[in-house]
Amino acid sequence: MEERMYNNFNPTRCNVCFSQAAAHRMILMGQKLRYCKGCRLIGYCGEQHQKEDWKMHKDFCRTVTRILTMKQIKHVLEVRNECDKIIGGNRRDLECAISLAECLIIAMLQRKLYQHEYTLLRFPNICRVCYEYDTNNLKPCEGCFQALYCSVEHRDQDAAHHERWCEMYRINLLLDADYPNKLETVGFPKLSPFELSRFPRNSFDLVNVAYKTNIPFKPISVKDFNDLKFVSNFSHISTILYGLYLTGMHQELQNSLVIYVVGAEDEIVYFDYNTCSVIFTYIPQLRDVIIYFIGPQLGSIKDEIELKYEGTRTIKMHYFKGLFHMLEPNEHLERPQIIVSYNCGFHEHIESTKDTWSATLVRLIRYVNIPIVFTSYTRTEACQDCATIYSISKRAMKKKDLVFVKRAEDNPFKDYKPLRNTNYIDEYDELYYSNGYLSVIISRVP
Repeated sequence: MEERMYNNFNPTRCNVCFSQAAAHRMILMGQKLRYCKGCRLIGYCGEQHQKEDWKMHKDFCRTVTRILTMKQIKHVLEVRNECDKIIGGNRRDLECAISLAECLIIAMLQRKLYQHEYTLLRFPNICRVCYEYDTNNLKPCEGCFQALYCSVEHRDQDAAHHERWCEMYRINLLLDADYPNKLETVGFPKLSPFELSRFPRNSFDLVNVAYKTNIPFKPISVKDFNDLKFVSNFSHISTILYGLYLTGMHQELQNSLVIYVVGAEDEIVYFDYNTCSVIFTYIPQLRDVIIYFIGPQLGSIKDEIELKYEGTRTIKMHYFKGLFHMLEPNEHLERPQIIVSYNCGFHEHIESTKDTWSATLVRLIRYVNIPIVFTSYTRTEACQDCATIYSISKRAMKKKDLVFVKRAEDNPFKDYKPLRNTNYIDEYDELYYSNGYLSVIISRVP
């Protein structure tokens, strides 16, 4: 139900307007909002849309209102009684208040928060400098309409920092969550020898060259936003191609390519007829591609999927639900030419009872001269992921060296749909991208 009602929910716009005005979303930037008098967290363009949204909002709103009454406070951010006020405090004070409010609401609702409710709490409408939360005193940045300030002084104080993120916030505000229109293709895009002599700089370059289009890096029109989503759909495939080109593996390939996607989850949806076709575009000598998707979070897909191109080329996709280090010894898998893990999170549960990556990484780094490409959401996570696999290699590899071709670097083939970062500590990535950072390693025999 939530997915039908909200399309990429955002706390700084009327989301009912956004869902209903697909062709006119640009005019919604700067839309004046009236905030709910109960929870004071969500805004609407007027009374009619507030009434339309009430069915979705009422349980959350009534719970927050009960907390305000019980605690005798005016805003849910005042829930920390031991702290006189959030306004003028530090980031840690704000984070503690949000976390406490979240716990109270979940306990009283007796269920998990829906994604839009979680967003309302994690990204409250507050001054970016002093955390003032009275919406009557807040005015937005006129570039993105997501950064709010209580005064001109605070806006100017934050200007240098916000400039780095302003355009990403604008895209985040205007981007819907609909699947983009697909280009009609027959076979796969073909390039001249000259075009093949230079690998694309980023996903935009890759799509523009392959499909003879001119999709702008900075979206302006509604069509531009659809095109940006279309380009972003190529992030997973183009990251594989980038890894092959970085390591020179594309030149060693003959007529077949075997890819392992380890730790696979929902990214399998990005491997469709259009996106997979560019494998043949940029490595034209290939005739057959086999992709093994392996991961405990995969859905139960029993049948393989086969994509055929012009009757002479095929891509076969196989799905294995489970952990790689448990499946690999028992399943007959063809030896890979490249191994990929998207938004890997190697570091997340290291040295804990939930750690499943360590055993898998030990097996992966045994493949000599095979590039392992892994991506991470943020710079901090990328550095931690690199440290994790390096530490494991030192313990597990006796007669081999682990060589970093790329280490926690910006991925030019990232998914260009910006996402807001709920981790207030990660100052390097206030917003982030799926596949935002890239690392490439190869095990070598000295």
